[in-house]
Amino acid sequence: MATQRITIAKLAGVAADLVTQRFRKWSAARQAANPKEWSSDQWPPQVRALVDELVDQIRNHSTCPPVLHYIEWIDMWAMGDLFDCWLTPPDCPYPHFVFTDNLQVYAYPLPDGGRLARHLANAGAQQFQEYDWYVQRLREAVAAWDQLVDHAILVVVRDVVGATVTDDQIRDSLTTAPDWLV
Repeated sequence: MATQRITIAKLAGVAADLVTQRFRKWSAARQAANPKEWSSDQWPPQVRALVDELVDQIRNHSTCPPVLHYIEWIDMWAMGDLFDCWLTPPDCPYPHFVFTDNLQVYAYPLPDGGRLARHLANAGAQQFQEYDWYVQRLREAVAAWDQLVDHAILVVVRDVVGATVTDDQIRDSLTTAPDWLV
C-alpha cells in the first residue's frame, strides 16, 4: 500500500498506433529470471528513460487531441495489484507494461471486442472505495469518444510518491494549516 499519483490517458488514431507499437517492444524487453518477481531493473535503462519521456509528453500534451481523455488523482491507500487486475479481462493477455525507476506504466489497446468494458461493468462494488474510484475512472476512459474513434490505447501510470496515509494522519492534518499554506 502506498500514496500514489494515478494517471489514465486515452490516445487515439495514429498516436495510439505508435504508442501501442512502442509498448509492445518495450514490454517485450523485460528480462526476468523469475517472471513472478517485478522490478524496474528488469528493463534496460534506455527503455525506462523512453517510457518516462512518453509519460512526460502525455502529461504535457494532455489538453489537446489525440489525447481524448485524461485524468490524474492521488490515491493514499490502494495496493499495486489493483492496477493490472482491472486491465486484464478474463481470458485476455496481460496488458503491455514497463516499470521505470519511478513509475509503473500499463498500456491497453482498444478496440478489444468490448472485453475490458464488460470486465469493468461486471466489477460490482469493491471492498475499498479507492478501488471503486479506479474501476469507475477506467470505465470513463474506455467510453470516452468511443463512438468517434475506431482505435485507441489506454495508458495507466502509477507513480508511488510515499507511504500509505492513515486515517489518524488525515484527522491530525485537519487541525492545523500546512507550512506551504501559511
